[in-house]
Amino acid sequence: MATKVIFKGYSSKTPVRKLKDMDLAKQDLTNHFNTKKGERLMDPSYGSLIWDLLFEPYDDTVEDAVKEDCVDIVSQDPRWNLREVVTYSNQNAISVQMRLRYTPTDQEDILSINFDRNLSEAE
Repeated sequence: MATKVIFKGYSSKTPVRKLKDMDLAKQDLTNHFNTKKGERLMDPSYGSLIWDLLFEPYDDTVEDAVKEDCVDIVSQDPRWNLREVVTYSNQNAISVQMRLRYTPTDQEDILSINFDRNLSEAE
């Protein structure tokens, strides 16, 4: 018996053009994190503030802000439930690793995103 597709979408960035279900939801989250807050026209609250924190000294306050941003973004997508956030930092980047539960199928997955200072300066 074939599994029922709940969500369908299209990607121009991945070799697999048609995304569905968990892959689509994961790409949607990645897109949200890769958008700087204020960058989207008509929706200045959309995006991640982590890009703005790259140039701050990485201390407990910045780490808490990164984790809070992750919680805020994931909570906006009802397909996901955030289980855990782990952050890492070096001189040029902040890395975030999130353990997520995809609620429609009750599967867990890991989403890792690297916010690189060099990428931020290039734009």
